[in-house]
Amino acid sequence: MKLFVYKVLTVCLFFFILFHLTFGYTIKTFETRFYNTFSKQKIIFIKEKILKEMSNSLEKEKILKEEDSIIINKFLIKIIDEIKIK
Repeated sequence: MKLFVYKVLTVCLFFFILFHLTFGYTIKTFETRFYNTFSKQKIIFIKEKILKEMSNSLEKEKILKEEDSIIINKFLIKIIDEIKIK
């Protein structure tokens, strides 16, 4: 019985190590990539870039191109129609 317990513990330890070497490493990689993508400095950088682009577009006479404005107008009309139905 004692030998069986040792074998089961050894197999469990082997599977635990195998899991961490395969799936654990992949999960850790995605986790670090996620935290790096949404770090505070990255968010501040994106916010500043958006504000800069908005201020640059305010200086222009026309912000949208003709075809862009048509597409946005049709999209907004469709949304308004769907809201009125409900």
